[in-house]
Amino acid sequence: MATGVVSASSELVRKKWLREGLLQASSKSFWGAYTGMSSDSIVHQVNNESASDGHTVVFDYDGNLAGKAIKGKDTAYGKGEQKKKFSESITVDRYRLVVDNGDKFDAVNIGDLSISEHSDSRTKLADQFIRFKDQALFDAAQGFKGASASPHRIGIDASSTSLTYKNLADIELTLRTGIVYSAANPLGYQVGTVPDSGLTTPSTTTRAPLAPFRLQDGRSIWLMIVDPFTANNLRDTASNTVLNLATTADVRGNNNRIFKGLMGQVGQLLIVEAEAFFGSSDGGTGLDATDIEISGLRQYDGTNNVWSGDSSFASATHSRNLILGANALQIAFGRQPDYKFQASQDFGIKSESAVEFWMNTQKVNLTAENSDYSMAKKASMDNGVIAFDVTL
Repeated sequence: MATGVVSASSELVRKKWLREGLLQASSKSFWGAYTGMSSDSIVHQVNNESASDGHTVVFDYDGNLAGKAIKGKDTAYGKGEQKKKFSESITVDRYRLVVDNGDKFDAVNIGDLSISEHSDSRTKLADQFIRFKDQALFDAAQGFKGASASPHRIGIDASSTSLTYKNLADIELTLRTGIVYSAANPLGYQVGTVPDSGLTTPSTTTRAPLAPFRLQDGRSIWLMIVDPFTANNLRDTASNTVLNLATTADVRGNNNRIFKGLMGQVGQLLIVEAEAFFGSSDGGTGLDATDIEISGLRQYDGTNNVWSGDSSFASATHSRNLILGANALQIAFGRQPDYKFQASQDFGIKSESAVEFWMNTQKVNLTAENSDYSMAKKASMDNGVIAFDVTL
């Protein structure tokens, strides 16, 4: 006889019930719109349900042919160009997010997933999971702590002036052409691990332009993610700033980006504002080292050589914004997320619930399986991430 009770002891039912809750919470994700199951997306997601702790998920990529043509009747056989292959791997680990349920549960229906206490725990854990996942992607892209921290980057001192439309146009030119830093091209590519390290050191390696990300309407763009401080600078009404031009050059009426509060698009740069990070880090380098109140972009304190969230962070000297193309970040999931419930030893008077999952994130930094290109290099560098450091 049907009882209407959905038992937590059924693994298939429990995991399906949890996935429904995670799906409902996914609309809150900053990265959701940029995530897909192919390398054409900004965030390339791979699910491997057989992968558990310490298992490696491998990403394989092809390259374009670039060899010379054979003229006339010259022998062509034996001169074929070897197909270029690139790869990347990521190791997933187990993580659990836990909530204290208190003593609200009715011991009679404690295995019933349909009761409100289980649903409330699922809602809160799903919300926390989205913030955990999003921050893992923000931290990977920014090069925070354990993430690879040797990005190509573009730096600009905005401490005494406003960012201008020309600045953004110069950045777009750099993305298209691979210009390196020089006195003549101060917004060219630079190298360094953090904003204060090697700010004017030119890149010694040429690189391929960022592959653009294609929007649903067919537009090819690079995504520029800025924090609220850089966004505020872009909104300055001084001459030649983005906001100043938008007042006269953008569409009239209520859809003008000034009224809508949008950064908008400059050339192929689609500018999106992200939240500033709120939370604390314990000094570790893993995904488990941070309490996340609001996921977002961290700022850098060059005086103390730390990021926001660290205990010794005092005040920001730089904003680390992001310019992203296709196949910039990877997120790998292993075994399906599961909902766990544990009653206390004190006759079950209290309980805790947890969501258990296997995942990891990283910037795409390709390995050339045979050979790289001579000029438009793709391997051994951040494939789709350019840091945009703004001195405050």
